[in-house]
Amino acid sequence: MYQTGYILKTEADFDNAIWMASQVELWQQGELVHQGGTAETQTAFWVRIGGAIYFKYSYEFRVSGQYALEKDMCKRIQ
Repeated sequence: MYQTGYILKTEADFDNAIWMASQVELWQQGELVHQGGTAETQTAFWVRIGGAIYFKYSYEFRVSGQYALEKDMCKRIQ
């Protein structure tokens, strides 16, 4: 569903990432600051990724390349 680097912005984006167990990276000012992990849960203000809580207003959340690559491989197998 998401391509590498897709930026999660809306609550629906985060809900989909959680439902699909997406790997999410954390970015600030155009630089990768944390590899993140699997999106787990969210509220209107924060998201839990890999067991840690991050405030949405502090980061840009992007689907990692690893997840997108795995999804592409699954499509090819089907």
